[in-house]
Amino acid sequence: MFAVTSAVSCRAPLRVSTFKGKAVKASKAVKAARVAVTTSASWNPFAQNSNKAGIVGSQGREDYEAEDVEYYFNYMGILADEGSNDRMDALLNAGKHPIDVILLFAAAEGDVPKIEEILEAGADPKVTDMDGKTPMDLAGANNPGKKDIVVEMLQKAM
Repeated sequence: MFAVTSAVSCRAPLRVSTFKGKAVKASKAVKAARVAVTTSASWNPFAQNSNKAGIVGSQGREDYEAEDVEYYFNYMGILADEGSNDRMDALLNAGKHPIDVILLFAAAEGDVPKIEEILEAGADPKVTDMDGKTPMDLAGANNPGKKDIVVEMLQKAM
């Protein structure tokens, strides 16, 4: 049962490394898998037990790096949006912690599993983007059907 979950979640980093056209170190592949497992939690029947397995939710705030933001953007297709790469770079260059940058974009996308993971890992629900908007302000901007649940999650985290 758990081997199937691992096999499914381990395919994403292979696609990421193939897409980039270069080999990805094992630690980077694990980070990509973390994004894939979390983001696919809505359809993955094993995701509810993944925290106990150390796949998702066992990471802390300091375990997130700028590369994690790029992996998340690639996985969600956010980098394809005009100007999103510039916004990502501006936030990171302004000293925003990578986990907080992910929270800003995950809130806008309505990515409930990712929001849950990074709030548990210590993301700051009061972080602001370059326009002074918080995750609450951005909640569900790109996915209005998820706004209410995202707002509820962020309120509980404050």
